Amino acid sequence: MLMRVATFDIDGTLTLGHGWYCIASLLGRLEEYRRTTSLFRRNKVDENTHLRNLLNLAAGVERVRMDRILEHLPLIDNIGEGVQVLKKAGIRPLLLTHNPPYVCEWYIRRFGFDGFLCAEQPVVAGIIQRADDARAGKADWIGRYCRRERLPLSQVIHAGDSASDIAVFEVTGGGVAVNTNSRKAIRAADAAVNTTDMMDIVSRMMEISERLELFKQVR
Repeated sequence: MLMRVATFDIDGTLTLGHGWYCIASLLGRLEEYRRTTSLFRRNKVDENTHLRNLLNLAAGVERVRMDRILEHLPLIDNIGEGVQVLKKAGIRPLLLTHNPPYVCEWYIRRFGFDGFLCAEQPVVAGIIQRADDARAGKADWIGRYCRRERLPLSQVIHAGDSASDIAVFEVTGGGVAVNTNSRKAIRAADAAVNTTDMMDIVSRMMEISERLELFKQVR
């Protein structure tokens, strides 16, 4: 099988809707979430500014409180089961996301992902700090990871839903567009799926990998 690493976006891919909508709501900061989301959609702020605005909704919150909030995220089904299927096939499941480390670590503890590539936001003495240095860059992060691991990008398949995932689809071996209305994301991906089940996403990734392996053999 060609795929050696499977990467997953979080918001809109593993969550039903945007996870930060739920976080902002439980923090009592929903209006701030709506404001930055509206500005971003109208191209009034760039992706990095929007990312910092989102992450800064959690600034000043205790890490233990955030862990409790994350338990309320609306998630797709069978995330842990899908992760285990990949591991049994010798494929490393990673999170590739603009979320901060403390969110990724929660997913690792809960579902068994092997690691993460993500945005920066420090936690000091148990308190989440401002994310003023956070930057978007999923395609750059997976590129650096593959160079470090001496792994061809062609052996990575990514699942995601938004414009930030398109660049990853374009540089990796394949992509699955998940629960998205973005025509650009669907066109850039090798498969598209609307689902509430992680197993459907994993199945599409496996199918893409098998097609790529067959194409390689034919060549």
